[in-house]
Amino acid sequence: MNSKIIAVCVAATTLCACTLAPGPYLDSKRLQPPAPAQQTADTYPVQMIDVGYFRKVRAAAVPAVCPLSCVTPQGRRNYQYDVGINDQLTIIVWDHPELTGGGTGVAMPPLPATGTGTGPSPGPTQTQGATPITNGGGSESGLTIRVANDGTIFFPRVGRVKVQGLTAEQIQKVLTKGLAKTIRDPQIDVRVSGFNSQSVQVTGNVRSPSSEAITEAPLSVLDAINRAGGALPDADLQDVGVTRDGKRYRVDVAALLETGDPQQNVLLADGDIIDIPDRSNSRVFVLGEVAKPTSLPMNRGKLTLADALTGAGSLDIATGDPHFVYVIRGADKTLTPDVYQLDMTQVDALMLMTKFDLQPKDVVYVQVSSAARFNRALAQITPTLQTLFYTWQLSK
Repeated sequence: MNSKIIAVCVAATTLCACTLAPGPYLDSKRLQPPAPAQQTADTYPVQMIDVGYFRKVRAAAVPAVCPLSCVTPQGRRNYQYDVGINDQLTIIVWDHPELTGGGTGVAMPPLPATGTGTGPSPGPTQTQGATPITNGGGSESGLTIRVANDGTIFFPRVGRVKVQGLTAEQIQKVLTKGLAKTIRDPQIDVRVSGFNSQSVQVTGNVRSPSSEAITEAPLSVLDAINRAGGALPDADLQDVGVTRDGKRYRVDVAALLETGDPQQNVLLADGDIIDIPDRSNSRVFVLGEVAKPTSLPMNRGKLTLADALTGAGSLDIATGDPHFVYVIRGADKTLTPDVYQLDMTQVDALMLMTKFDLQPKDVVYVQVSSAARFNRALAQITPTLQTLFYTWQLSK
């Protein structure tokens, strides 16, 4: 009789443990489960990482080309700077210093306050609109003039001239033609001495984020990063962004530095925004039956499958299945992933895993072996079997 009483108590305790057991618990009575799916789940093809895969990839490989124009040696030679608003021009008229403030002639009038060029002409004594400078200590002097808000400048005996969008050579020809009406064979030198109209913004992981002016030398994305002090150690140079007209273009500066890819040295234009992100988005995840599941940053945008498995401590020899090492790709681009599989029991697998380059946000997953799954299921039901066995023994 005592044995039966004890058996009943044990059974009751076992039943009560289902609701009174310690540990996290969520009451699901107030939750409404989702409706059963009306269609079967999608299936995804698996590409084996073998010799045939690499042959196919190499045959179909197309080098990434940024749609923006890049800086070339020929482009550097032919590059010309277009004058804009607020730029400063230095103008010299040889043998006629009175035109540029070096003599007793009429000095340069100031720019109109409204920038429209319709204000009254100043008197001969007004000199606020231009600054005379000496040309290298010689007898000739130059005049520095700021381009007005309407894109014009005023020059004696020529009047107001539209210079916005013109090069220094084109402005020289315009002024020469205008002075030829009153001066025989005028010789004029025009150069841009202040670049204030065009600039780009450099932000992100650089030492000195700043606004960089565009000058008479073409400004490339690499030039802009160097002017900003260079990239920080955790900068992701593989994903440098150039935003133009509201659209971001990806530039692989890492490829430019490592292989000299000229297609990545983008020529910058006025208003461009260059952002250098950190490497937080350039990482891969190693999950499943590995010694240490982790996320690994990519080094200059490079990380192979062998690097990822090594960084996670390799496969767990007790539970991992070397036949099924998966790479799931496309998490940040689409809901349809690309799935790759490596069979590490093959003799060439150890070589192929060093050639398989991962991409940012790839997931490397090592499948659990069938034996490990059986042992885990057995470990879950063993306490219940033991309880039933002891209950049966006590009820005898």
